[in-house]
Amino acid sequence: MKRTIGLSDSWRVRSIAPNATLDTAHREGDLTLQGMDGADWIETSMPREVHEILLEHGVIKDPTLLGEAEACLWVAEKDWIYTCQFALPVEDRGTAVYLHLKGLDTLVDVYLNGQHLAYHNDMYLPLRLEVTGRLRDENVLVLHFHSPHEYIKNYEFPQEWQGKIRPHRVIRKNETDFSDYLGPKPYLTPIGVYDDIVLEVIDDIELLDTKIDSVLHDGYDVADVTIGVSGIGSIPGGELSYVLIGPDNTVVSEGSGAIGQTAGTWSVTFLATVKDPALWWPRGYGKQPLYRVVVTASVGDDKKDVISKSIGLRRIEMAGPFEFTVNSKPITLWGAQPVQLEGITHRWNNEKSNRILDLVENSNMNAQRIWGACDRYDDAYYEETDRRGILVWQEFFHDYGMYPDTAEYRDLCRREAEFQVTRLRHHPSLLMWCGGNESVMGAEYDHPGAEVIGAAIFEEDYRAVCAELDPGRYYHVNSPSGGAFANDPLAGDTHSYTNTWYVPGADYPVMIAEEIRASPPSAKSMVRYFAGTDPYPPDYSGKITATDEYPWPSVWNKRASTEAWKKIPPIELFYDSTDLASHVHKFGAAHGQYFREILENNRRGRPSSDPDGRRTCMGHFVCRGNDIWPTIYGSILDYYLEPYIPYYEVARAYRPILLSFDVGNFINLWIINDTLEPVKGTVVVKLFDPRANAFVRQLQREVSVEPFESLLVTDLNEFGQFSRTYVLFAELVDAQGVIRARSNDLVDIEKHQRFPDAKLDVSVAGDVLTISTDRFARYVEISGNAAGDEFGWYYDDNFFDLLPGEVKKVRILGEHQKGQISVKSVYSSSATVVDFLRT
Repeated sequence: MKRTIGLSDSWRVRSIAPNATLDTAHREGDLTLQGMDGADWIETSMPREVHEILLEHGVIKDPTLLGEAEACLWVAEKDWIYTCQFALPVEDRGTAVYLHLKGLDTLVDVYLNGQHLAYHNDMYLPLRLEVTGRLRDENVLVLHFHSPHEYIKNYEFPQEWQGKIRPHRVIRKNETDFSDYLGPKPYLTPIGVYDDIVLEVIDDIELLDTKIDSVLHDGYDVADVTIGVSGIGSIPGGELSYVLIGPDNTVVSEGSGAIGQTAGTWSVTFLATVKDPALWWPRGYGKQPLYRVVVTASVGDDKKDVISKSIGLRRIEMAGPFEFTVNSKPITLWGAQPVQLEGITHRWNNEKSNRILDLVENSNMNAQRIWGACDRYDDAYYEETDRRGILVWQEFFHDYGMYPDTAEYRDLCRREAEFQVTRLRHHPSLLMWCGGNESVMGAEYDHPGAEVIGAAIFEEDYRAVCAELDPGRYYHVNSPSGGAFANDPLAGDTHSYTNTWYVPGADYPVMIAEEIRASPPSAKSMVRYFAGTDPYPPDYSGKITATDEYPWPSVWNKRASTEAWKKIPPIELFYDSTDLASHVHKFGAAHGQYFREILENNRRGRPSSDPDGRRTCMGHFVCRGNDIWPTIYGSILDYYLEPYIPYYEVARAYRPILLSFDVGNFINLWIINDTLEPVKGTVVVKLFDPRANAFVRQLQREVSVEPFESLLVTDLNEFGQFSRTYVLFAELVDAQGVIRARSNDLVDIEKHQRFPDAKLDVSVAGDVLTISTDRFARYVEISGNAAGDEFGWYYDDNFFDLLPGEVKKVRILGEHQKGQISVKSVYSSSATVVDFLRT
């Protein structure tokens, strides 16, 4: 049987001055050496990148602390040696042995027992080396990581690249390792080992790949599953078998065949038929049943190798730009653009990833866009998105602007794409491929009319790889692209920076692949971000005047990235601030209101003046989902994975059934149904007078809205003239009396309103809060405290409005088992506090 031997222990790491090659003693892992720069060896385990190791051993301070990232610049300006001593007895060496280094960052020479094995120069590609016959009873593995900054400094740039291609792009390494875009000041460049290092011992036969294609017949009553298996090696009596196991763990189909006597690589294809297949659906549209394909190479009862993959049976088609259907049903994409999981390392953190996916589900998202400047996500992520029904827009690893176009560089990119496509194509959650993020748009914007250097990577190479290896899936050249210009919202996808760019046609786009406004996280997170520094200085006025350069205290710029102050939401609509809490609230509320308005507008898909027109917008992605540094930018989950007002406004705006007020020259009410079933019921619309503390007018309409449709329910003209202090309220009640949707809105801006001092009645039973109010309660905030720990408290809704007569039930999420929960309207004088004990 194929065996995997992990090389996780007995590692030592040290720095040396940048060197092209190692001397003999270092190649052989001599631990008695004092080092070329006097550095000591540090004992550690793998996988670990250098900054992680140094932090664990107290060599550096936490780079996330204010000012400490700059103190770590020296780390990636040195070379680093990793060395490991390991034993491998003769009986464990097998027919063939491979050294599999799954994640190297990035420029590294590999030595085994003093002999040079390989040079590796691409962090997105694993390195697998045959070491058959090179192993001893006792072995030494040495990895010499070269400083990326030294490499860039010595690289000779062609004249035609000058001013067009960012220097660090000559290395196939994460874009954000050389900038402060995600938060570090000025930057932090990881270096080292970020994934497992293992020995793979092969016993005569190895399975190389299993390519699984499924085709659903019209009518969806039969599915044909083609299982293409490739392998290497053979032995008399060698047999290949497969079994297809259904979602109920029963065998659906099985078969076998002889491998034959081919000495080199071989391939075998099986065809399995599934009757009455259980269909896989995106989240919110149905269930996610998974089938499992297990392929085994064996000789008699001796299993030589096994590959197991889960698949989902579904048909995805695209009729027009981003007009996706799943199993012939139209879908819209509502999601976010996540980034890496950690700042000081590219090492995968599955626990953190799953926490983010929990919050993704809670926010009613059904898709995620894996951004071109992101990390290579682990297989576990896609297994989770399969189980949860979260569709994945997967980009190849490119970001804003032009790229090198040398043959060597294009070959690396092509190999990356082949690796990605081969390992991910069986996942039912994988929706589409995309060449990268803003590569073409950035080139157009910065160098109008110029040739886009490296465009052939996206337009030719990746397209060809996808056509060959995954021909049934949509390939998108770059995001954004598809119209008269790269960011044209009327034909392709668009990135919405409409507060800093003028983009014609931005109100009703085909697809918003990126929507951003910048705001700080909650006040409690800001206090942590600026530990030791007052984030709201005593002399700060809380206002914006003609002499103020920034809309916030200048100290915030130590945590803000990419001119975030230019990308703020409409804070002018909210009250001037007097302290940190009110200042942070102003930004968060404005950010949330912007998202709510733009998302509801997108989901309506057309103006109220053309209610019978075509619904144009096929989806929307928030930029961005999470932070990996304590930073002030556009994320809806901060560095501590704390959601704030924008997160909850997005969650409400993404609800499958939505009531939406369109307040303009007239006030109109819309209903949007993004479920697979028709929605019927009675819509009740009311006006609430906060001063009288009473509903003063009411109307109702019977509605029926088909799946994937938006419908103008009514205008409010019959209410005539009324005070702008009134609150709009609407709810949809079905025939069984169940409230299917509700909404409320203001007629005037927040700054013009005066809100009452609401008293909230709160009770808790198990993990459910029940909340009601005596007066209109604006931005009801729920917070928790477990013996001083205010972080990690999650709720299925928060920062919502509540009107008298409503009873709001909120589930308490997260891992806290007990504590005190405080509930308060932001404009009220006191909170209601209850004890919580999870039962």
